[in-house]
Amino acid sequence: MTTSALEPRWTTPDLHAAIKDHYDGLIELYEDLWGEHIHHGYWAEGEPDPGRHGAQVRLVEELIAFGPVPEGARILDAGCGIGASAVHLAGRLGCTVDGITISAEQIGRAESKAAEAKVADRTRFRLVDAMHTDYPDGTFDVVWALESCELMPDKKAFLAECHRVLKPGGTLLVATWCARDDALAPDETRLLHRIYRDFVVSHVLPLNRYGALADELGFTGVRTADWSERVWDTWKLSTDIVKPVVRDPSMIWKLVRAKGMDIFRFLNSVPLMKQAYERGVMRYGVLRATKPL
Repeated sequence: MTTSALEPRWTTPDLHAAIKDHYDGLIELYEDLWGEHIHHGYWAEGEPDPGRHGAQVRLVEELIAFGPVPEGARILDAGCGIGASAVHLAGRLGCTVDGITISAEQIGRAESKAAEAKVADRTRFRLVDAMHTDYPDGTFDVVWALESCELMPDKKAFLAECHRVLKPGGTLLVATWCARDDALAPDETRLLHRIYRDFVVSHVLPLNRYGALADELGFTGVRTADWSERVWDTWKLSTDIVKPVVRDPSMIWKLVRAKGMDIFRFLNSVPLMKQAYERGVMRYGVLRATKPL
């Protein structure tokens, strides 16, 4: 294992195998705990609490506005999870969305959700590695990466692939977990490594590194924003959600028998994310960039 928290923790084959096992095995638990939008929520300052699900939808809407994502756009949802963002984009904006993931179980759930929402004709879900897709150059108006970049072992290769498949003038939108900076103390590095192991994450980078990579790859109009203060209530709520499970031995062992020991580490890692935000080690950043005409 690398001693740096800003470098890949896994080899790519090992990471892909771990991601498949993790998400294929825990998909029902993820949805039970987090709902269909398995990502952070967004709480706007001075506004009433929209609740967890409302905050998750609000984050999608904030990312749409940050682009902005045009109506009717053709979108690649890189790391689509169980399809909630793709379904939302297709339903609200009339977009045509290709969602890609390396989890077969996620594809099945995404297709079911698209059918239930009556957007199956505008969505397609495929088993594809987002760092190495088979799409022709210049296919998409928007590449949307909502909390998938942290999974990518080669961030530059991923962003380069996004650049390749975008049409000239197309928009890259990334929302991702970030490190505070590149000057982490040893205990901060250990904390991030535990999170990487238990959430099956490759590694995170400071937000300014993503901006620099986008510049280096030839994107223009690169813009970043730190949304940490708006999203970190996610982990206060998540910690409250898992507490009853963690405190119930019979429930823990039922889950362990069904899902293996990884479930124990996963549930205990939720408070670690809360701690990482409280200590300022983990941040949440968004990036918007344009492929030049």
